[in-house]
Amino acid sequence: MRISKRSGAFPGSAIRGVNEEVVKLERSGIKVYSFHIGQPGLPPSRELLLEFTKELLERPFEYSMYTPSSGIVELREAIAEDYSRYSGVKISSSNVSVTAGSAEAILAAFMTIIDDGDEVILFDPTYLMYEPVINYLGGRVVRVRAREELGWEPGEEDVKAVMSRRVKAIIAVNPDNPTGRVLSDSMIKLLVDLARDYDAFLIYDEAYRHLYYEGTHTYAIRYSLENVIALNTFSKDPALPGWRLGYVIAHEDFMKVFNRVKQYTNLNPPTPAQYVGLLYLRKYKEKYLSETLPIYKSRMETMYKAIREHLPETVVVKPKAGLFMFPNMEPYLRKLGMSDVDFVMKLLRQCHVAAVPGSAFGEGGKNHLRLTFAKESEKAIKEGIRALSQCVS
Repeated sequence: MRISKRSGAFPGSAIRGVNEEVVKLERSGIKVYSFHIGQPGLPPSRELLLEFTKELLERPFEYSMYTPSSGIVELREAIAEDYSRYSGVKISSSNVSVTAGSAEAILAAFMTIIDDGDEVILFDPTYLMYEPVINYLGGRVVRVRAREELGWEPGEEDVKAVMSRRVKAIIAVNPDNPTGRVLSDSMIKLLVDLARDYDAFLIYDEAYRHLYYEGTHTYAIRYSLENVIALNTFSKDPALPGWRLGYVIAHEDFMKVFNRVKQYTNLNPPTPAQYVGLLYLRKYKEKYLSETLPIYKSRMETMYKAIREHLPETVVVKPKAGLFMFPNMEPYLRKLGMSDVDFVMKLLRQCHVAAVPGSAFGEGGKNHLRLTFAKESEKAIKEGIRALSQCVS
């Protein structure tokens, strides 16, 4: 087969690789402690889905048709109103484009801004989807080490040192996947200032902006709408990952080009999902967050305490937001003589605990594990961390 050489830019997700192994084990009847997939462990609002199902049955034709590529007007208006309320910055529906999850938002955003040779700054470690897309489009990744001793925030001078006119974008995932880090206000302002000074963009991934256990989210568009592209999703706080719905917030001038480009990545976001998202924003969001956030916080506290108790040699930063912990397993892996990649497979096959190797997110994640506390109950979290500790003894 004459396969594209450029397809080699996509190595395949380590997360998906682990998940395939998990599915095999579970199909054979084995209980696996699922600490690997970054998706909510609580179901979406039952009332929301019941109301939508009723509407779907009443208007099946409308919910099965194409929509504008940028999304239905009602949803874009609802997103603009919701985002304005939380951010404190007035935006309009013309600043909003609805996407098929944040994955399409990432792809279409980079298709809109990257030319051959453009540099894109990534923190290391960070979410693993960005680099392959940048490489495929002919960009060049410049990595800045996120410092574990700073709670996984990069050093200000480290970021300044790599800025130049070749830089087209800086990527900041906040709250972060995989580390659970929350960037300081001063760092966010610095990143926006640098983007403005060098005529670049700050790609601001806010997937977990509502999942805070301490403090509040900082909205980068407060400092500049012209230089910030905010990426958001309905996969996390509404617990709708399979519906594939996300959106972008950016300046109108960017949106004009972005909406033209995204016609070629996906004709329109899934129509039923758009109406579910609309109903969530209009009626169910506040109630659902008030019910689910305390549960996630309790699960986070349970995992943190279990790690400290059963894996005392690890260094782990207690997350202020998001769904992840990123313990440093180096003392244990050194004794075992194993890499984090090899250990993850041993952990899964022998101890039935599913995790993601930290090195999948960059060199800075080497010898770490990405663990999510979202899916399992507190009882299962305790059991799973205990099983993990037995696998390193």
